[in-house]
Amino acid sequence: RQRKQDISNLQYRLKFRIPENKQEEVIGKVQITLKQEKVQPVVLDFREDPHKVKQLKVNGRPDSIRISNEHIVVGTDYLKKGANEIEIDFIAGNQSLNRNDEFLYTLLVPERARTLFPCFDQPDMKSLFTLSLEVPSSWQAVANGAVEQVDSTSVAGCKRISFRETEPLSTYLFSFVAGKLTRETYSRDGRNISIYHRETDPKKVAQCPDIASEVFDALEWQEEYTQIPYPFAKYDLIILPEFQFGGMEHTGATLYTDGRMFLNENPTLNERLARSSLIAHETSHMWFGDFVTMEWFNDVWTKEVFANYYASQ
Repeated sequence: RQRKQDISNLQYRLKFRIPENKQEEVIGKVQITLKQEKVQPVVLDFREDPHKVKQLKVNGRPDSIRISNEHIVVGTDYLKKGANEIEIDFIAGNQSLNRNDEFLYTLLVPERARTLFPCFDQPDMKSLFTLSLEVPSSWQAVANGAVEQVDSTSVAGCKRISFRETEPLSTYLFSFVAGKLTRETYSRDGRNISIYHRETDPKKVAQCPDIASEVFDALEWQEEYTQIPYPFAKYDLIILPEFQFGGMEHTGATLYTDGRMFLNENPTLNERLARSSLIAHETSHMWFGDFVTMEWFNDVWTKEVFANYYASQ
């Protein structure tokens, strides 16, 4: 409550260097800009080994690192009333990176963003995110924001992918996926959707146009019902092998499990309806959960109730 009351104008600028070998560490940097109503310590969440915090700067000046009970405590030596910038170099936690041999994906719900990077990990402190990823040259990446620039020359064997700034998001909705992925893009009435996947079975890949069509239908239905246009810049989806949930409603980078999206050659009516219901559920979250968000995690059920209700319509 105190952080929500005293801190505003919150923005994160995040950079991650992702090696191809999943045993190597992911190096991160976060620049947090915020406005304080009065000068007081800033307490950030980071549930990782304290030794993974490598450097702290406050308004451009190196500061001492103080970590206590899964929190980075930024003292008042260099903080000021009004706008401040906190910069932290760190080693990313692996707990929520879901690293595989040829790809990785973040999953930060409900309060696991703090296992990946230092942040204010509470849903009522929405912020703008700007992301840059350095990945192996053979990889692709997708995130909440659209790709703004790809630099394939600065670092040998790697490419740096920069993404546009997001709309205000809760930390649990921040997401990126990187790896060897195939991309399919579809358009309807001026709206584009990209599907990223790792499927190799031609019969299953051939279902991508049907999947995209169901997403378009769900978006159009939700817009008509709520009379609120889709509130985010893009709707891309990533279909992942054995993803642990049916789906997860990251804005611009919604995750789905392959077993629910790519159906067998002769699917039953129930299987087809289940896929449509899942897509409708995750799409409903764009309005109920992502655009309008609960204040705290004990009300997470509200977004699920709304999504289930609209998915059944």
